[in-house]
Parts: sequence; structure tokens; C-alpha cells
Amino acid sequence: MLAGVVAALHGALHKVGLADVLAAFRETPRRHVYHAGLLLALSMCIMGIYDIPGVIFARRAENFPRLGLRRVGLASFCAYALSHVVGAPAISSAAIRLRLYAQWGVPSAGIGRIMALSGSNFFLGLATMLGFLLLIHPHAIPVFGNTAPELLRLLGAVLAGIAISYVLAARGRESVTIFGRNIPLPGARLALLQILLAVADMSVSSAILYAVLPDIPGLSYFHVLSIFLAGFASGLFSGLPGGVGVFDSVLLLGLSAYLSPATALGAILLFRVMYFLAPACLAGICYAAHELWVHMKAPGEKT
Repeated sequence: MLAGVVAALHGALHKVGLADVLAAFRETPRRHVYHAGLLLALSMCIMGIYDIPGVIFARRAENFPRLGLRRVGLASFCAYALSHVVGAPAISSAAIRLRLYAQWGVPSAGIGRIMALSGSNFFLGLATMLGFLLLIHPHAIPVFGNTAPELLRLLGAVLAGIAISYVLAARGRESVTIFGRNIPLPGARLALLQILLAVADMSVSSAILYAVLPDIPGLSYFHVLSIFLAGFASGLFSGLPGGVGVFDSVLLLGLSAYLSPATALGAILLFRVMYFLAPACLAGICYAAHELWVHMKAPGEKT
């Protein structure tokens, strides 16, 4: 995937220098940066409540301790923000959640339920948004090129059907048996909450990117959302930390019809600093402070 993207970008980047990118970065209007900063604050609040559906689901298991919003917010924010930078979110975020929730006395069954729902939030939201975008506007997502609209709409129906089927399967039943294994289900309300939370998260994230872009006629939030979803999905499935290279390349390809490569790269660089690095640094400080506090407490005290 990365090799194909690099080949496609060769013609667009051969005349772009680092000085041009940094100049575009510095020329971003301050009001755009302030607007993006407010959206970033809202995005980090969503990161802090990402585990709430999983915690509600886990409370149905036995011996689940009382967890305040502060603890849930810490685990949710650290797992979400750090996994973006570390890469392999299914592993890195699970390791952080396991470490923190185990310290607070959550049984293994409860931790498993939190991981299952928190880990599936993003995929359900992504399938929902990509599915309906392909159904409504098949060629809005740049990575599909000249693919026939009928095939894109079929793909959109499949993706949207995944989310709809999940909600319907969770409705009115407590579990489902797959390959002889009994898997508990969260219920339709929690399933809808998962999807709505992920949709809100991706909508705000793409709004941050839209805020740092210059005002260009014809470049609407809908176009940026489509490009953002394509880039995020490509970067996620590439397995690279933060989707580095793949995510940026898809964004650049999608924005090339509206902006010069240098201007687009400057905006992408600013977005990376704000959305990936800033929350990861804050999450790293919070996680380190928590670990320091745990090790400083007297033996036998609750953490």
C-alpha cells in the first residue's frame, strides 16, 4: 500500500522543498489555529469517554468495582492517544487498559468486555461513515479512483450493513454463539452508543483538519471528511505508527485537486502536531504521573 501511494505521489512532490512546506505551515492564519485548538479540546474530551460503553457493559459481570469518571477517563484517554503514536492500536491500547484496570481491581472478564467494546468502537463508526458516504456519494473518497459507482455503492451497503447487523444482533438477546463459543452482547442501546461515539470522534477529528486548511472555494467539510476517512482507514490497516506515510499520502492525494502540494503538506503537518503529538504527550505525562503515584503509595493502600 505504501509503495503504491509513493508512486502516485512522485509527480506531485518532485518540485516541493522543505522550505515551501514550512512556509505554508507558518502562514496558517491564527484564527484557524485557535478554531482547531477548540476542536482539539472537544476531541480530547471524546477520547476521555471512549471507554464508557465498555465500562457499562463490564458492570454486568460479577465483582466489578466502583470506578469513578476520573479513572475511566484516564484509562480511556491514555489508551486512545498513545495507541495513535505507538501503532498497532489493538495491542498497544489493550496493554494500557489491562495495566490500569487491573490495578483498580477489575476482574479479567470485565477487562475483556471493556477491551472488546472500546476496540470495536472505531471500526463500527468507520464502517458506518464510509458505508453511508459510498452510498450517497460513491466518488467522494479519493482512493477508489475510477471504480464503477455500482461497485462502490455495493461496498457501501456492505459496510453500513455491518453496523446495522451488529445493532440488530445485540437487540433483545444477551449473547450469541459463534463457532461453539458463547459471546455476550451489549444490547442495542450500548451498540448505538458505540457507533454514535465513534462517529462524533471522527467528525470532530476531520473538523480539526478542515480548520487548519486555507479557505478554498469548492473545498467543503464534506470533501475533507471523505478524504480524512480514507486516509485514516488506510493508515490504520497499514499497521504503521500513526499511519505515518500512508495517512499523509492519502490526504495529500485527496487535497491535490484544491491546494498546492506545499500548502497541503503544511496543513497536514500542523494537523499531525495538534491531533497526534499534543494528545500523546499529554497522555504520556498523565500515565507516567499515575505510575509514579502508584509506586509512591504505601504497600496495601488502594491505587
